[in-house]
Amino acid sequence: MAVILWLQEHGNPVLTAFFRAVTNLGSVEFYMLALPLIYWLVSKHFGFRFAVFFSLSAYINSGLKHIFQTARPPRELRLVTQEGYSFPSGHAQGSTAFWGFLALKLKTRQAWIGSAVLIFLISLSRLYLGVHWPVDVLGGVVIGVLLLCAYSLVADKDLLQVGLSTWVVGSCLAAAILYLIHPTGDGPLTVGFLLGALIGYRLELLYVGFQEAATPVQNLAKAVLGLGVLFFLRVALKPVVGWLPAGLSVVVRYALLGLWASLGAPFVFTKLGWYKQKPSATIPH
Repeated sequence: MAVILWLQEHGNPVLTAFFRAVTNLGSVEFYMLALPLIYWLVSKHFGFRFAVFFSLSAYINSGLKHIFQTARPPRELRLVTQEGYSFPSGHAQGSTAFWGFLALKLKTRQAWIGSAVLIFLISLSRLYLGVHWPVDVLGGVVIGVLLLCAYSLVADKDLLQVGLSTWVVGSCLAAAILYLIHPTGDGPLTVGFLLGALIGYRLELLYVGFQEAATPVQNLAKAVLGLGVLFFLRVALKPVVGWLPAGLSVVVRYALLGLWASLGAPFVFTKLGWYKQKPSATIPH
């Protein structure tokens, strides 16, 4: 409490606006923008591993929240609307997982410094805005670091050695087990997106052969169309699958979002020719 009060006593409207903006970098909407764009515009292989890792991190965070069921700071301290349990901080863990994963990929001094600064600012914003206790933020960062260490041990594994049928059955079985373990909170959301991404990625490799490299104009078109459909489906699918039990409807809805991001959008981009065409060979006269 003393830490939160001290931060807010030294705050001002400009600082409050700054931290409200910074904290949005740890929101679900930000990650829904960033992860598909990495998959479509940069590298589908890296983007797939990134999405799986981050989904598992979010699942673990939600599961731990429901295990500990820690109450947030009093409402009169909160400068933004935030409900749910407090420990561990999803923003702190999510930012550690997201920016730390990028730093692991880039392996440059600038990447490590940049990720550290962003993790610190996003984590600090949760304290300043009065929605987390210091132990929540510290716990989130520690868990994020531990997950990054665990990933580094299996980062070089060739996942494509697994057969298609085994891949699909294993993905469905894993999703079912994860859902049964944690069917509340963000559990169904992360399980659904993970399932859709797992199946969509493998089918895309077999039947689409999407190429990420494209011109700036094509990349802009991919981003606008891909994200537009993604956020449209997020809203439009809700009443369509609303007849299902609450948790299962979320699983189905986000599985379809994962399928669009990993399979549907790449298929559309390929059919529209939104990739750099290889120069055709010229026949000598």
